[in-house]
Amino acid sequence: MRNLLSANFLRLRKSFVFWLGIAYQFVVGLIAVGTRWREMHEMSGYFPHADNILFSEALFMPIVAAVFIGLFIGTEYSDGTIRNKIVVGQSRWAIYLANLITCSVALVLMHLAFLLAVVAVGFPLVGNLEKTPQELLLLAALSLMTVLALGALFLLLVMLVTKKSIAAVAVLLLGFVLMMSAMVIDNRLNEPEFYTTISSRSTDEEGNTQVQEAGQERNPNYLEGTKREVYVFLNDFLPGSQFLQFSKQELTSPVRLPLYSLVILLGTTACGVVCFGRKDLK
Repeated sequence: MRNLLSANFLRLRKSFVFWLGIAYQFVVGLIAVGTRWREMHEMSGYFPHADNILFSEALFMPIVAAVFIGLFIGTEYSDGTIRNKIVVGQSRWAIYLANLITCSVALVLMHLAFLLAVVAVGFPLVGNLEKTPQELLLLAALSLMTVLALGALFLLLVMLVTKKSIAAVAVLLLGFVLMMSAMVIDNRLNEPEFYTTISSRSTDEEGNTQVQEAGQERNPNYLEGTKREVYVFLNDFLPGSQFLQFSKQELTSPVRLPLYSLVILLGTTACGVVCFGRKDLK
C-alpha cells in the first residue's frame, strides 16, 4: 500500500489536471470575492457578509470532481498502469484503496483552494462576518465529508469502466445529474403551501398601482405526505443536494448530512473493492 500511495502521489504532483483544478478553484474564489466587492461599492447601503461567499462554489464541485477523477484514474487504464500493478504482485483491494485515498486528498485540496481564496482575500476585503469562526469551521468540516463521499461515488464508476473515454463521459454525466437534480429537489421543497390570489389591479391619479387581494389558495405543486418525505431524504442524502445546501449555507440537518456522507463513502468503497476484485482486466 505504501508503494502504491507513493507512486500515486508522485503522479498527482505531476498531473496537469490536478493543478488545473487547484488553479481553477482558487481563481473562481477570487472572482466570487471580486464580484461581491464590486456590488458592495456599486450599490449604496449594501453590506454583504464575506462568509456567505465561502461555499458558493459547492454546487459546481461535482463537475470539478468528475473531470479530475475521470481523467486521472481513467489514464491508469489507458496506459496499462493498473494491469502492471497487478502483475508485480499488488492486490486489487490495495490498488482501489490507494486510488481512493489519492483522489480524496486531491479533491479536498481543490475544495480548500477555493476556501483559501475567500478567507485570504475576501475576509479582509469584504469583511462583515455573519457567522462565528466555530460555525464556519463546522460547515467546512461537514463539506469535506461530502467531498469524500462524492469522490468515492465517482471512483466506483471510473474503476469499473475500462475505457477512459467512456468513463470520463459517464462520470461527467453523473456530475451534471447530481447538480441538476439538486436544483430540482430544492425548487420542489421550496414550493409554498399557499399562494396569494389577486382579484384586480387599478391605477390611481398619481400612477400608483393598487392591488386588491382576494385571499389565498392552496398550491397544487406543494409536496406533502410520503412524497415530501422522499424529497427531503434525497435532499439530505445526495451529494449534489448537500453541496447546494452548503452553497446556500442552509443545512436542513447538520447531523444527518455527515452520516449520509459516511454511508455513501463506506458503501461505495465496499462495493468498489468487491466489484473491482472480480473485474476482468484482459
